[in-house]
Amino acid sequence: MFSNHLDQFEHQLTVKYYKYSQRLFLLADSYFYTDWLVDFSRKYPPKKIPSSFLLSSYLQNTLDCREDEEQFFHLLQFLSFVKSLNLKPTKDCQKHWIKNQLYYILKFTLADFLDFTGITITKNYQRKKVLKYFKDLQKLDPIVREFSDESFRSYVSFPYVDSHNPFSNSWVIEVFIAEELFNFSYPFIFPESFLRGKSKNDFRLKLLLIQSLSVKDQQKKLDIQELFQRVTTSNSRMVQMKENLIELLEELVEKKSLGPEIQIISKSGKKKHMQIKNLTSSSITRRIEYLKFNEIIHQGI
Repeated sequence: MFSNHLDQFEHQLTVKYYKYSQRLFLLADSYFYTDWLVDFSRKYPPKKIPSSFLLSSYLQNTLDCREDEEQFFHLLQFLSFVKSLNLKPTKDCQKHWIKNQLYYILKFTLADFLDFTGITITKNYQRKKVLKYFKDLQKLDPIVREFSDESFRSYVSFPYVDSHNPFSNSWVIEVFIAEELFNFSYPFIFPESFLRGKSKNDFRLKLLLIQSLSVKDQQKKLDIQELFQRVTTSNSRMVQMKENLIELLEELVEKKSLGPEIQIISKSGKKKHMQIKNLTSSSITRRIEYLKFNEIIHQGI
């Protein structure tokens, strides 16, 4: 404050307030008056963020069509990549204003993006498919700010996207990204294994799990009926998919993102509690309606 760094002073003061509040209040679903504290704790986790990860924000709506699913997943990949660059907007980024809306100019190589996501390219059509990821960024719905019943402001998230190859096999990507997306603290961090899908069914499984976990409630609910509807495959591959689901849940427990216990809700309403480590593929049947598990909220900043 005395050196006139008021932004830093305000941030540190806010952090101290929330940090002290975490020692005073319970962070649990049964104590819903502390939702504001849970939100803050998610944005400022105490543990160090890994070098490779997948970020997600609060998801209110599910996605219906397969095209929307893929486009949404690619957006999560790109926003996670942007965060991994650890850019400081005041030092590392050029700025561009469109009226009253600020955009940051990002320039990076396609190789850097592929290295982060773990995507492997061996043929030209695969490169074209990845480059299309960035072209599709401009198909996203605009951000709308409502000021009154008749007054609003609308602007796109990515107004400019450019991909070019100045040198042989050295593609460079340039993107203008809205300030809100660049600076947003994404509350949910998923392990590296969520960054990519090994197959279409694996991709759909991970996306459904991400949608189930990225909600404000600490108790999460995975719709097993929706899982069986989305994934169409043979019985043997269905067993493999169930085993993949169990592995993902076990990894989230290991990373201390989920608690170790799961609740199985059958269509008849019967409830069963068990440890995630004891789940087997035969435990997950079409007679189940939901799986419920609890997010671990990390206290401390």
